[in-house]
Amino acid sequence: MFFLSFAMVLYLGVSRYRAVRRGDVSIKFYRLFADGQQPERLQLISRHVQNHFEVPPLFFLVLLFTHVAGAVTAFAVGLAWLYFLLRCLHSYIHLGSNNVSRRFFTYAASGFILAGLWLSVLGSLLRSAA
Repeated sequence: MFFLSFAMVLYLGVSRYRAVRRGDVSIKFYRLFADGQQPERLQLISRHVQNHFEVPPLFFLVLLFTHVAGAVTAFAVGLAWLYFLLRCLHSYIHLGSNNVSRRFFTYAASGFILAGLWLSVLGSLLRSAA
């Protein structure tokens, strides 16, 4: 998940650099993100990168809790991989066709998987406390 997010940040940086070099956007825009407007594609990529710093940190946190709580099971690992794969699919849809219905379904599915991972850790903690 880290490498997916890092790749998206790198993709955004390269895309912005190329847009400035082509003259599609003024470098002044990036001082305060207010002087002019960036092309629609850059807005899409920027929003996508921002999305990687909203819910995915909860994924990193639950992985840490899973490890610390000794709740690493095949089920938890499977959920973690499924979450990651859904986030990859979300990136593919968002930066590709950007079909909002498919993107929302994929995003929601990843959210349910993440919730399942949190519930798995909670269940493990409750079992060990009993």
